[in-house]
This record gives sequence, C-alpha cells and structure tokens, in this order.
Amino acid sequence: MENKKSFGAYIKAKRAESNLTQKEFADILYVTESAVSKWERGLSYPDITLIMEISRVLNVSERELLTASEDMQTRQQERLANRYLSLIKKIKITLIFLYVVPIITCFIVNLAVSGALTWFFIVLSSVMVAASLTLLPVYIEKKRGLITLGAFTGTLIILLGVCAVYTGGNWFWVTVISVVFGLSVLFTPFVLRGFNLPSPLFKHKAALSMGIDTVLLFLMLFVIDLYVKGGWFLTTAVPIAAFWLLLPWGYTLIIRYTKINRFFKTAGCMALSSATLYFMRGLTDMILGLPYTFGFDFDFSVWNINTVNGNIDAILIFTMFGLAIIFAAAGVMRQLQKTGRS
Repeated sequence: MENKKSFGAYIKAKRAESNLTQKEFADILYVTESAVSKWERGLSYPDITLIMEISRVLNVSERELLTASEDMQTRQQERLANRYLSLIKKIKITLIFLYVVPIITCFIVNLAVSGALTWFFIVLSSVMVAASLTLLPVYIEKKRGLITLGAFTGTLIILLGVCAVYTGGNWFWVTVISVVFGLSVLFTPFVLRGFNLPSPLFKHKAALSMGIDTVLLFLMLFVIDLYVKGGWFLTTAVPIAAFWLLLPWGYTLIIRYTKINRFFKTAGCMALSSATLYFMRGLTDMILGLPYTFGFDFDFSVWNINTVNGNIDAILIFTMFGLAIIFAAAGVMRQLQKTGRS
C-alpha cells in the first residue's frame, strides 16, 4: 500500500462520495467506528481480509484501494465495456422488434384476406433465415460460426420446403441437395476445424473435406437424374464427374501430402492442369458416345469459329506446361541450395 496518510485520505474521500458516515461504514464492515477513524487519520491499515469488502462498499477496484489512486485506464475500459454491452442490448431489442412486427402484420393480413394461413409461412420461414444470420449470432458466445451456419442451413431448408408445398412443386430435394453441396464446398473446411476430430481424421482434414464434397456431388447428380428421369447418372454423370474430380483431388494430394518444396508442388499442379485440359475434350466426347480424338487442333494464324477453341486451349496448355517447367527448375535450384548449406 501507499503511505498511511494518503491511504486514509483516499478512504475518507470515497466514503464521503458514497454518502456514508464513519459509523455507517463501520457497521457495514462489522468493525468499530474507532477503527475507521484510525484508517482515515493514517494511524493504521485495515485488515487484509477486509480489502475486498471495502472495495465493494466504496465502489472502487482492489487495485485502486491498494494504491489509493484512481485507475483511470481500468475505469475507461469498464465504461467502454458497459457501452458495448448496452449497444448489444439495444441491437437485440431492435432486431427482435424488426422481425416480430412483420410477422404479426403478415399473420393478420393473411387471415383477413385469405381466411386462412397460406403465404404467411413463407414470410415466417424467410424471417427465420434472416434471423439466423443477424439475430442468432448476437446471442451466441461459443462456437458462434458453427451454430450460425447450422441454423442458416436448417432455416433455408425449411424455407425451401414451405415454398415447395405452397407452389405444389416437386423440386424440393433437387434444390436442397444443390444448396447443401454449395455450402459444403464453401464451409466444410471451417466446419471440420471447429470439431474435436480423432487424431487420424484431424491429420487428414483436407482429404476428409474433399471426400464429403465428392459424396455430395455424386448424390446431387443422382437426385437430379431421378428428377428429370434422364437415366444418365451411371453412364455419363459418374465418369465425367470422376474425370474432373481428378484435378481438385490431385491438387489436394500434391499440396497436402507430398513432402517436396513448394516450387515442386506448384510445378505438379501446373502439369496436372495441363494434362487434364489436354484430355478434356476427347474423353468427354468418348463418354458421350461421340467421335473423339485426344489433343486439339490449333492454328494461331487463323482465328475463326472453327479454330478459336483449339487456339485458346493451346495457349492455356502451353502456358501451364511452361510454368510447370519453370517451377520445376526453381525447385531443383532450391533443393541444391539446401543440399549445399547442409
């Protein structure tokens, strides 16, 4: 503590600010009035066990009491924290008001006009979607991102289901699997990071994420095939999708699992992209049962409707293949430098 006189003066000033007499202050602390008088005159210190209770009664922090001075930085932080909490409370009330008013209004109007609740459920489910993104995160403290994403996905599916029922459409499952697939591609890596996965799975989050996306992609194609009654899922969709999945799966395996320097990894990705583009047209035509040839025709001296696609493909393939060579050379140089230093 500081010297007894400054400490006593501080106690006296704070007691006066709290509109307490020495006797009232002493009664609250279960000490004698004489003891309080001695503190304030700088003749003695209070027992250490009373510090917390004195701080509470005088509405000061223990740090302020022990140093007999105002902790302005802490008080400023407390004021800012209180302002923030007050702002959050106002935002909560405002958002609730903004959502409740249209729900009540549409409920009344729908009953008055139609004599039954029909399109009101579309409004209700739409408000639920909006609330999941704006109101819900304000109330959540732990795992806010995961819970918000889950609530948004769930309420969006409810909205699609209500719209399907209202319109009498049979497109619900096609839309749901498409939405889930799109959200999975965007958010699965972040979702997996938020879970306490077992050690083997934790080490392979990239492959697990790709596996989930792959399963959802094939499921989406299967549902679409059922919806349009096309019969092309096994004969066309699966082989074409499997071919194109070689590219992202290849990127994942090269970047995540190969123990080579980043220049070699980049070279591998460029080479894979070049090879995929080279076989793209021929393999697609073969799967579709059309006449096919691997490779492409190009003529940079002629740019018309017959040559433009081949010319663009050639530019892309040559560029990626050239970059693969450049990065491979850089990787060799980097490896030689490491070997020389070692």
